[in-house]
Amino acid sequence: MSPRTRPERPAPGPRTRRLPALGVLAALLAGGGVADARIERSTAQGATAVSAQVPVAAPASARSSAWYCPGLPVSGGLGEGSLVVANAGDRRLVGTITVFPDKGEARTRPIAVGPSGRTAVRLADVVTSTWASSLIELDGGEAVAEVQVTGPLGDSVSTCASSASSSWYFAEGVTTRDAAEVLLALNPFPDDAVVDVIFSTEEGVVTPQALTGLLVRGQALTTINVADFVQRRESVSVSLVARTGRLVVGRIQAFDGSVGRKGVSVGLGAAAPGPLWYLPEGLVAEGQSERFLVYNPARTEAQVELSLALESGEAEPLRLTVPRESRLTVVAAEESRIPKGVPHAVTVRSVAGPDVVVERTIDGVAPSPRTGLSITLGSRLPAKRWATAAGAADETIDQWVVVQNPGGRSARVTLNLLADGAPVLIGNFSSVEVPAGQRKAFHVNDSLRRAAAPILVTSTEPVVVERDLYRIKAPGLGMSAAIPLR
Repeated sequence: MSPRTRPERPAPGPRTRRLPALGVLAALLAGGGVADARIERSTAQGATAVSAQVPVAAPASARSSAWYCPGLPVSGGLGEGSLVVANAGDRRLVGTITVFPDKGEARTRPIAVGPSGRTAVRLADVVTSTWASSLIELDGGEAVAEVQVTGPLGDSVSTCASSASSSWYFAEGVTTRDAAEVLLALNPFPDDAVVDVIFSTEEGVVTPQALTGLLVRGQALTTINVADFVQRRESVSVSLVARTGRLVVGRIQAFDGSVGRKGVSVGLGAAAPGPLWYLPEGLVAEGQSERFLVYNPARTEAQVELSLALESGEAEPLRLTVPRESRLTVVAAEESRIPKGVPHAVTVRSVAGPDVVVERTIDGVAPSPRTGLSITLGSRLPAKRWATAAGAADETIDQWVVVQNPGGRSARVTLNLLADGAPVLIGNFSSVEVPAGQRKAFHVNDSLRRAAAPILVTSTEPVVVERDLYRIKAPGLGMSAAIPLR
């Protein structure tokens, strides 16, 4: 373990609940066409399994599709929440949006998105409440959905989920006196769900009785104020596992600026731990703090490797041990092998023991021109086509698209604007080479000025895409993975 990493190890002792160990069995296949065929089948099966756990758009052939959007503030001090839907296909999609408030009845309204189009819905135009989650149902595929918050603490963007799950995990979380953390569990189905919520903190594992066997009513939103159960903690990772039923869980993390950190982040949890996580964007700079949070919810320790793809130069990977039911924090500025001022991508891989959950936190304060808070869940599934829904490229928002190529062959990447009718090439971002094992950042504002800028990214090889939105002269770090298209 690197001496500069920070393990948040629980105190030893009995646990009131046990999580199953989530192991990975790796097989090395070699020699001949039979082995090649097995590898291809194994890779395809692995991608299919992962696509059931991460947001993925339904294919163009789909007769219907659904997006489950994590909870947002409707309006108020944490900002104003909106849903944004983009259609990467070539036919008009229609459907409904159902908004589930934390208090009151759910409300439904129609939605239509034209080919290569985009539409946005303010939650405050649909319901009056403090919090709300949403279900978007459409009559076809090739659509992607995101949520965004804009307010005095800054901006934040996150993907919606393409399926519900019986488990959800969060690596990051803080409940210090300047912080607020809220979990929002949406059960979009008629039957009730029963869940257990487990917190892993720097003081140990906490299993509150009130959150053991918690009833999450069907077709309703349940909110959990984390500070009611774990107070004044700098490290709060969460496992939420259903005994019965499936749901979708999001997290809102905010800092009021009274101590230093200021910003708001909305985010979808991880539906499952995984063996491989990608984070295309990273930078150690003055005023910008970058941390990687590796959470091991299992009952055995995990061995992981954090490798770097530097925009210039090379760096040896970090090898880390993550204790059971604990989180390990890697502070980029404290690692000598992560050079300051050099953009980088990060890949976290489980090499022994159970799978993990990986998030990246970036805090920006003066003198950094980029200020605010971003908590970004790593991507798990490289793909050849990606799309975004939210975003702009104008005098108020600086938009970047960052592409990481984790494969062994060079990729050719093209960026198109979904321009209300047909994709339109953005500037000269056509067939731009991203070498094997490298990353490349595309500054959209150099070629585009548009208040609504949904983007389609295509590649000749599977890549990972992140879309980052920086508020100009105001707090706002809207950093999120794009959504792969099948």
